[in-house]
Amino acid sequence: MVGLVALCQAGCMGLVSTILHTTGADMIPAQFEGLEKQRVAVIAVTDSSHYSDDVAAQMVGREISEILSDEVKDIKLVREDEISDWRDSNGWDQLDFITIGRGVKADKIVAIELTDLRLQDGKTLYRGQVSATTTVFDVKTGKREFRRHVDDYSYPITGGQYTSETTEAKFRRVFLHRLSEELARYFHRYDHRDSVALDAELL
Repeated sequence: MVGLVALCQAGCMGLVSTILHTTGADMIPAQFEGLEKQRVAVIAVTDSSHYSDDVAAQMVGREISEILSDEVKDIKLVREDEISDWRDSNGWDQLDFITIGRGVKADKIVAIELTDLRLQDGKTLYRGQVSATTTVFDVKTGKREFRRHVDDYSYPITGGQYTSETTEAKFRRVFLHRLSEELARYFHRYDHRDSVALDAELL
């Protein structure tokens, strides 16, 4: 009898889980929903991009823009080349996000500031680490509407990948892709199960 009750409970829990997943009720909600129906410029900067273009900043800005385009309803994104052209004309040391936003006629700025970006943990192991601050500015008012800071984002969470198993360029792509997914989740709902076993991407 006890076994039958346990089986029933397990079956009921499975049914409830299926219903929640099907209806989207088990999704983690966005922390900030103010990007919908807005013209948004995503601007990523690193320690190395103050005075010139930077591969990591480019990749993160591009990845986050693509995710927001897919996940945020009716968002209008400022093209990457529009932002680059503005910075080329006004100087790469110009990090006044509001001024950039006005220059490219954006409603909102999503500013991603990356510091202390490292790809290796020792000489033989690839393991990415970075500190990231994500801020949303309203261009018209100049006010900060949202901010989150991650002091030490690491991927893989444990371990790493030996330098003999891949190249720095390939590992950089994987690391910055995972970082971009993580930061973009502030702005769209997502399935918490997507975060399970993330290290498997390196296998």
